[in-house]
This record gives sequence, structure tokens and C-alpha cells, in this order.
Amino acid sequence: MQALLSQLSEIDEQLLAILNSDSVDSSEMARLLNNRKQCLAEITVLPEKPEQAAWSKAIARTEQLFSLIKVQRDSAAAHASRFKKGRQSVQVYKKFE
Repeated sequence: MQALLSQLSEIDEQLLAILNSDSVDSSEMARLLNNRKQCLAEITVLPEKPEQAAWSKAIARTEQLFSLIKVQRDSAAAHASRFKKGRQSVQVYKKFE
């Protein structure tokens, strides 16, 4: 149990490092999120429940990761929207050439 919680903590630290960096490597983030999902699945099927303090920390990290992922998603969406509007402006400009 403790090994799985330690593994989960390491994955979370790696995810936090990626999300706090200037450029997000989406393939590495997807790989880590899949590893995290698998680790959580292994923890949930164990007959013994995780220690309350460690589990509370894991939940807090999950909430932090969720909010950072949401910020990254919103930022990427805003960037894509600006790019799309810019491309549309160029197309309109080319019509008048």
C-alpha cells in the first residue's frame, strides 16, 4: 500500500512539474495521467484502506492537478481561438486583394 501511495506521489510531482513549466508536453502528460489512473485503480482494489493522512494529501494533490489542468486547457483554448480569428482575418484580407 505504501509503495503505491509513494508511486502516486511521484507521478503527481512529475505532473505538477510539467503543468508549471512554460511549455506543456501533452504526450508526457497523457502518459503520466494514464499511469496515475492505473495506480489509483490498484489502490482501490486493495483490501486494506489507505492511511487517512496520506489519502487526504493525495486528494489535495488531485484537486491541485485538476485546477492546473483546467488553467492549461483554458489557456490553450484561448490561444487556439486567437489563432483561428487571425486566420479568418487573413482570409478576408485576401478576398480584397
